[in-house]
Formats: sequence, C-alpha cells, structure tokens
Amino acid sequence: MIIKAVDLGLDKELIGEVNPLKKNVKILKKEPKTFKKIYGFPSIKSTFRKYSFPFKDRSKIEKAVRTQLQIDLPFPLEQVEYSYYERYEKNKTELFCIVVKKEDLEDIADGDIVDSEIFALLRLARYNGLEDCEIIHFAENYCVYLKIKDQFIDQVRVLSQPPEIKEDIYLSGSIPDSMKKHKTLKNPTDDPVFNVSFGLLLRGLDDTGIDLLHRSEELNTEKMLKGALYLFLAVVILNLTLFLRLEIMEEQLKLVKEKEKELFVKGFNYTGEVFDPLEQAKGKMSALKASSVRQEDAVDILNFIGRSKKVSGVRKIYRITISSDRFVIHGMADSIKDVEKFKNSLNSKYVANIDETVSTPEGMVRFSISGEIR
Repeated sequence: MIIKAVDLGLDKELIGEVNPLKKNVKILKKEPKTFKKIYGFPSIKSTFRKYSFPFKDRSKIEKAVRTQLQIDLPFPLEQVEYSYYERYEKNKTELFCIVVKKEDLEDIADGDIVDSEIFALLRLARYNGLEDCEIIHFAENYCVYLKIKDQFIDQVRVLSQPPEIKEDIYLSGSIPDSMKKHKTLKNPTDDPVFNVSFGLLLRGLDDTGIDLLHRSEELNTEKMLKGALYLFLAVVILNLTLFLRLEIMEEQLKLVKEKEKELFVKGFNYTGEVFDPLEQAKGKMSALKASSVRQEDAVDILNFIGRSKKVSGVRKIYRITISSDRFVIHGMADSIKDVEKFKNSLNSKYVANIDETVSTPEGMVRFSISGEIR
C-alpha cells in the first residue's frame, strides 16, 4: 500500500510504501501514479474534548458525544465537523474528540483521510516504544504540547510560545536552533520536521486516529453494501439453478433436499428445535412485570440536563459527573435566579439541590448542583 502523507501544520510531505504484514514503512523518493492520500490537520485550527462514559455501546457513545458537544461548544454543531477515537476499558469507554470548522475542511478535496497531527505524534511515540511521555511539537507560528499516558492522549495544549522545556520532554517538528541539542522524537528520516508526516504513514500499520472527512467509514459501508448485493445475487442464481434442476430431474429431488438440509445445518448452525412464539411472549411479559423500574443511562440524563439548560437560560456548563445514582453539574450563570430556575427544571425529574454559588469578578455566578437519580 502506497501512502502520501501531508503535514498541513509544517507543509511537509512524505511518500511511503507500507507493508502491514512485515510491519515496516519504506520511504519513497518518487511519487507513483496511484496512492492513498492522508492529511494531518493542524492543531491550531482544532479544539479538543476528552470524555469518559460508563458504557461501550457505539450508538449510545455517538449520542452521548453529540449531546455533550452541544453543551460544551459555543456554536451550533451544524457549523463543525468532529471525529473521535475511543478506547475500551473494563466497564467504560474513554475517547478523545477533535472538532474543526467545516469551512477549514473545504480546501481539502483530494484527501482519502484527514487525520490530526495529534494522532500522528501519538503513533510515532508508540513506534518509538514510548508508552508515557510528553512532547512539544513546533509547527508554523505555533507549538503543541502533548502528554501521552498508557499509549493514549491524556492532555493537549496549543501554544503561541513554547513553555518551559523540562529534561524529560521530547521535542519535535521545526525545533529552534537554540534547542536542537535537547532530546528529540525520532523518525527514520532523522529530520524531526517530518515527524507528523511519518506518523501519518504509520496509519497503514496502526489505525489509531480519526477521519474528519468520514470517507473511510463511507468506504467500509460501501464495501458492506456491495458484499450484501453480491451475496443476494449469488443466492438468486443458486435458487434458479436448483429450481431448473428440480424441473428437469425430478428423480433427484430427494437428494437435492438432503443436500439443502446439510448446507442449512452447516451455514446456520441450525439445531432443529422449534420455539413456540406464545411461550416466548409469556416469558417477555413476566420479565417486564418483574422489573417495574426503568434504568436510565447517562445519555438520557445528559439529554434532560441539556434541555433544562436551554429552558433556564444558564450561560455555560463546563463539567458533568454521573454515577449510578447521582450527578453533579458545575456551570456559570448570569444570576442566582437563573440557577434557581435551572434547579427547578431538574427537579421536575430528579431530586436536585444547589450545593454552591460563588460570585465572580466579572459579575457572573459560578454554581454547583447535585441530584439524585431515581
């Protein structure tokens, strides 16, 4: 697989031949006729969110991320594009989400994938065997501080000036001459300005990352639809063939039915048991009667909090913590009256109380509200 990797933050590119079986990348000097093009979107044009949810269901995760972004972002979701990478642990899902303006993606028309330079640096750190590290990457007119913990993104900050450089921090990108003797994040070209480009090539070996164009998802869906169509046509052709054979050779009907039975057992693992639909319905009714309390998940709670915020006029919610039987909300409002209105709206469904209100120097009210989940 040939990949052309374009780092938009430093305007650098590499072309590489990626061999997933041998797990290596060979840098090419000449550009071939056909290749896959991957862009690394600059962090200075992005905003980041890190979320943790107590479930693993993909549909719930998508709803929860969308609801949380509606609360967090100061502009409508219709104006942005977002993508996230999730990591599953025992009973929860951790994910890192990157949000960009749609207008900033309009100029990227020829890309197969638009990833972020953040994930390119993460893959390069993993390529170098670094599970926990801190990186400062110097791009054009900005730098990025990246903290990696357990091979996952823990913190990201975009800075106009580099912070204090500690001894254990790795430097990357267009490193200033005064810092070139410092510890550097390596890539096979031995030039750190190509770190993001090489990290994009590594996507052929390590698919950790995002796709702001969502074209890779569309291609997978297209492949699945084509596969389903081919399977359907194959079944139709097979049935026609069997029908003609039955018409012409009636004496082989019994043999054909036996073969069909064998194929059915082999393909569908059919046990031969017949289940009574009435008995199944009775079992479902018994289960419903035994459970009279509907268990809510975090998505339901977030949706209700989002609606209550809009009704009350609360200015901003910047933190929500949800456990199995309790939630805590931290936010900002213009007045105590708005906080009371928000609490009363929450009380229509939960038992909510105002834990704290603090007046800020700007004349706003910082508040904390907790509630019990019935």
